[in-house]
Amino acid sequence: MLRWFAVFAVVIFKCLAARVELDWDVGYVFGARDDFTYRRAIGVNGKLPFPSVHVTQGDTLVINVHNSLDVPTSIHAHGLLNNGTNYYDGPDMVTQCGIPPGENFTYVLKTGEQFGTFWIHGHTRHQEADGFHTPLIIHSRKQPVIDYDEELTMTFEDWFTTEFYERQAYIENLEDARTLVPNYPRALINGYDGNNTAPIKFVPKKRYRLRIICMSVNNWFKFRIPGHKMTIIEADGVESIPLEVDGLSMGPGQRYSVIVTAHKSDEFNYIYNVTSYSPVLLRDAGFKPLVYTGLVNYRDGAPVKTILAPSDDTLVWPEETSMQVADKQTRLPVDRRIELTVNKFIDKRHVLLNALSSSLYKPVLVPTLYTALSMSDLAKNSSVYGPQTNAYVLKHLEVVEVVINNPIGDDHTFHFHGHNVQVIETGPYGNSSTENHKPVVYQQSGLWPMWRDTVQVRAFEFIRVRFRADNPGVWFLHCHLAVHMYNGLAVVFVEAPDVLQQRQSVPEEMVEMCKRQGILTQGNGAGNQGFDLSGLPPAIYPPS
Repeated sequence: MLRWFAVFAVVIFKCLAARVELDWDVGYVFGARDDFTYRRAIGVNGKLPFPSVHVTQGDTLVINVHNSLDVPTSIHAHGLLNNGTNYYDGPDMVTQCGIPPGENFTYVLKTGEQFGTFWIHGHTRHQEADGFHTPLIIHSRKQPVIDYDEELTMTFEDWFTTEFYERQAYIENLEDARTLVPNYPRALINGYDGNNTAPIKFVPKKRYRLRIICMSVNNWFKFRIPGHKMTIIEADGVESIPLEVDGLSMGPGQRYSVIVTAHKSDEFNYIYNVTSYSPVLLRDAGFKPLVYTGLVNYRDGAPVKTILAPSDDTLVWPEETSMQVADKQTRLPVDRRIELTVNKFIDKRHVLLNALSSSLYKPVLVPTLYTALSMSDLAKNSSVYGPQTNAYVLKHLEVVEVVINNPIGDDHTFHFHGHNVQVIETGPYGNSSTENHKPVVYQQSGLWPMWRDTVQVRAFEFIRVRFRADNPGVWFLHCHLAVHMYNGLAVVFVEAPDVLQQRQSVPEEMVEMCKRQGILTQGNGAGNQGFDLSGLPPAIYPPS
């Protein structure tokens, strides 16, 4: 009886699924988003911010992209697993060639059983840093962990006065990068200057789900509504056992859903606080956090209740290990362990470079997915991808434990493409005994570790995570701070290439799109056969 009920439920689920189709013309827009600097940015259909995307669990999202930029582009649905359709994941020269200027391409994104809070952003030339991003909300077909009356989405962004590549060109043209004057971004809330954001409207006694998305590329954000408690029910598209906190502390790429219950009376309005800061600039360059406030409006004209702000150290904030997953899955048994260590070094001009493995990540001459699909049995040998990719080949269905060690004074968030990972523990790593760094404490997850796709790794800290290699494909793991990713802080997981070759093939229009740009689509990382990597630029290694 139960078996037939399960089959019936699956049939109903598939019948309810819809096809949601969007037309996106990706192009340049101009404006002063921070009410300070008028500059060029990247929007969709002439708008920035452009509309959020809403679909329902099981739907297929079709995005017809036209590239009106003068450089290639691509999109990544951040947190979507793309199981069976690795080629739609989006990172340029990892799973595809960018969409050339003036051309069209269609992404077919299947939500499957996923639901929760996600976002879509550009994944070519760090275009997410120039405005090319928007929320992706996948509404669930099942009962939420906690019932609520209404939901609201809030986004946080950092916004620089110049475009990403303009900033990088300035740095790279310096004879001595030590003369660089740090550029501190302003903050945007819901796409606009943080001090000019529309109020949050609360009705007494109602229960609200706030979906909070950190779409920044450099800064961390803290969010609080003094006088109100928050209960976390989701992180990065995964439901959690409810956890009550005073506020949220979020790094680039992270998302939360929290339940906030409105007060019983509309006697007072309240103020919410958003703090934007860069941990490294806060410590090393003396930049103070930027604090923005907004109105929680219970009643037009009601007085604002003043609530004294306690020290952040006395408040409850979520940690990577403090949440537990709602489905109560216990720790996975480990088959294989991969240890990665963050390296930070400078070249002769004192330009900062980063490496997460043995070398700086740099794109090669063939998209790595295309190498995995075209190299037959040799695809199981990591050498064919080129040392610049930092490729790790994984066996099908093995449980992989990844340890990321961060022995330097920079904070990071790391995003796993193609997987959620089980957060096992964090703890001290390296020497943090300086006056600018708080000592890192050891923290272990509970019985049911939380799963998420983007994790924070603080200065002088390690994190231990696990996942099962059940999604054949080529998956990027990278720091989500744009400048760190640009500097090479990334590796690639080539997952079950033998199974991948049996199950997937790249759509012909994607292959032709590469060929029109003169990009090779077969062979090893250099486009050659076997282990002949001649033609690749030399890999860059940290000094020994």
